[in-house]
Amino acid sequence: MNKRLIQLNRRVVIGTVIILALTASLAAAPLQTSTGDVQVRVENGNLVLRGDDLDNNIIITEGGLRGRAGTTVNGARHMFIPEGVTNDLIINMKGGDDFIRIELPGTNFAIPHDLVIKMGSGNDIIELLQVRAPNETRINTGTGNDIVFIDGVLGVNEYIRSEFTGTFELRAGSGEDLLEFHHTIFRGPVDVGLGSGVDGACNTEDSEFQMPDQASFNGGAPSGFPGDGFVTRSNEFTNIIGFEDFPDDCSYLGGRF
Repeated sequence: MNKRLIQLNRRVVIGTVIILALTASLAAAPLQTSTGDVQVRVENGNLVLRGDDLDNNIIITEGGLRGRAGTTVNGARHMFIPEGVTNDLIINMKGGDDFIRIELPGTNFAIPHDLVIKMGSGNDIIELLQVRAPNETRINTGTGNDIVFIDGVLGVNEYIRSEFTGTFELRAGSGEDLLEFHHTIFRGPVDVGLGSGVDGACNTEDSEFQMPDQASFNGGAPSGFPGDGFVTRSNEFTNIIGFEDFPDDCSYLGGRF
């Protein structure tokens, strides 16, 4: 079977789930069905967010926390970042098809320590935009067809990149999952496991790994043809396992060109 036919078949297999989900993420996150309430507390210096079993939709910026499309935070549509946050940002969204965007450049409010995200079961979307995590980052998307999208934010003349100083760890459960990152610096070890299902990981030229010898990407067990796909712009990685396909750009996996 020639390469063009393989590419076409791959789009048929994963395109319906991943392309539609990513389009919803970048254009208008699931606005029609989002509901529920996200509880926000400061506990032992940690900023803790707890979702419910409904479809939560929430954005975290320096200006505070905002619910969208019917989602509330502590019963309101908006709240400011509470005082006393000195440790980790911990997010536990539980069940439902959830969307969460974090855009924290670290000028008026920065993540003090670790970034911990647990999405639970459901088809979830995580967007990390111009996020600076000074210590460990641990993300668990749970089961479902999930997307983790990481990017910088365009400044006056250039992109201000997302930056992960300590270990970056991602665990995805069963389902068709996509990890895509642009304009991002990973200063420490990277450990990505995408679980079972037809998954994709996309690394572009505008991202930087300062410890490529300690970057591990595991596509997990494939779930039928054509298997998991990994996009990379260089040969710097030595620990890539569980991937059967190596396309040329992110659009091949349902992401951006």
